[in-house]
Amino acid sequence: MRRNLGSRAGLGAGIATIILSFLALAAGPAMGTMAEPPSRSEYVEALEQMCKPRAQATQRAMDGVRQDVRKPKRISIAARKFDKAASIFGGTIERISKVSQPTGDASKLNKWFTYLERQEAYLEEIATQLHKRKTIKAQRLTARFIHNGNLSNNVVLSFGFDYCSFKFSRYG
Repeated sequence: MRRNLGSRAGLGAGIATIILSFLALAAGPAMGTMAEPPSRSEYVEALEQMCKPRAQATQRAMDGVRQDVRKPKRISIAARKFDKAASIFGGTIERISKVSQPTGDASKLNKWFTYLERQEAYLEEIATQLHKRKTIKAQRLTARFIHNGNLSNNVVLSFGFDYCSFKFSRYG
């Protein structure tokens, strides 16, 4: 009798091992085996698809802001436009930062994201200063915003971004 129980236990263990092996093979792709990181061109394409509508939304939101800042009665309107631009920009950063990055570009992209986060902070601070009606301070911050944007472009120049690159013409 012991022989029979032993062979049944062995048979059961063998079947269990086969079933578990089969499940592991079948579930492998679905259970977190990492896909290859994108190539740089795939990365740029993915980001551009996210950046384009948001860059266009920023351009619409900021339409006429230069004239608004020059007229004391319209400064509050300009401040709201900068608030909106900061919100759009921050949302863009949040979305594109989640995209898998190409191998070997992590340090460049980390530096770029640091500049982008500064850009967002400048937009928010410009809006704050305009709400306080401190236009001179807002102008100084705008100069820093532009300079920082150019620095961010230099970091990722080799990527060939269009909509994900900083273009001051979109802000006014």
